[in-house]
Amino acid sequence: MTFDSHTGQENDLADVTFRPLAMASATADLIVFGMLSSLFGPLLVTFAQRFHISLPDAGVVLSVYFVGAFCGVPLGWYTIKHLTGNIVLTITLLTMAVGACGAALSPDWFVFLASIFVMGVGFGGVDFSLITLLVRTRMEGRARRLSVSNAGYGLGAVIGPLLIVLVHPNNYRYLLGAIALSAVVLTFGNSGIIAPPMRDAPQRDPLGVSTERRRRILGTFIAAYILYVATETTTAGWIAPQLHRGGLSASLGSAITAGFWLGLAIGRVLAGPVGRRHSDRRLVLGGLAFAAALCAGAYATGAAPFLYPLVGFALALVYPMGLIWYTALIPHDGDGVALLILCMMAGGVIGPAIESVMVSSFGIRVVPIVLCGFALACLAVFSSALRFSPPRTSLSDGESTPRTT
Repeated sequence: MTFDSHTGQENDLADVTFRPLAMASATADLIVFGMLSSLFGPLLVTFAQRFHISLPDAGVVLSVYFVGAFCGVPLGWYTIKHLTGNIVLTITLLTMAVGACGAALSPDWFVFLASIFVMGVGFGGVDFSLITLLVRTRMEGRARRLSVSNAGYGLGAVIGPLLIVLVHPNNYRYLLGAIALSAVVLTFGNSGIIAPPMRDAPQRDPLGVSTERRRRILGTFIAAYILYVATETTTAGWIAPQLHRGGLSASLGSAITAGFWLGLAIGRVLAGPVGRRHSDRRLVLGGLAFAAALCAGAYATGAAPFLYPLVGFALALVYPMGLIWYTALIPHDGDGVALLILCMMAGGVIGPAIESVMVSSFGIRVVPIVLCGFALACLAVFSSALRFSPPRTSLSDGESTPRTT
């Protein structure tokens, strides 16, 4: 999961520099994390067989990963205020490498889950810290740098399930080991990041927004993003198990999961041109409504393989445009955006956990129904944000922030 909303914050202090090697390394970081985040869904059946547990029990791995990510965000938030950026990224990358190595070698399910938790901590720390550093670079070229990093995550999320097909699910240990090694190698690229601690950077207060209004807007968007992350992560995690139990091969299920991520990546690439023609609110609400309809249609086993890649495309613009919507309502609210990033990780815990319970109770056919419910709930909460209007000090809708992919 990346956070383009930061481009809506005006920051005249270009106190971070990414040299070319460091920028390439940052993009590679997100490719690796995109791969890692997309592996779990296609491997749920394999985990169930390897550790002799039920499929719903195997689904807990998704929640554990995001519990770790939830813990990793405040870790990144604290360290980036007190340590240089290159040190923070090195620490969090090595944390992920330790977890991936432990998961690759784990003989026991609970040791495996503990290792996945450590991987999640690394993911949350790197994801938050890296994007925070990128938005502290100079304004010129900032959108391009964020777009490149976004593309890296999307590319990795497509590659992950395809690698499972190539290597074979039973050999997932090799993939985890390769990811651990990649994380260690990528730490060498951090030397090209010049980023002092954030504690010395002057703060800007949100413009034209009272404390009570900010609290209500922030609470609404936190709830909406928890539901969004629940929708995205649960869809990606349960596509392959649903299709496999429906009669398709594990490899085909992995390929369709890659199709979901490809749809998401393509949609994100289109965020710039599409965003210039339509308001962020329309794109958020329309995307969620379309996703809900597609998930409902995926209840038909024959249609599901064709609809799930479209679900990724439908959800693609919800994330960036929703954050742009927030920054239009509360300009310069850096702390609010950081809190959003922290809280939305809870969706990665709640969504897969609910899906696992529902599958355990009602069977695998319930997967698309739960996904549809998440999308509709998210749509309802985002729709409730229509009651808020941008402050008079902000620009008009559609011009409040630069639009990036």
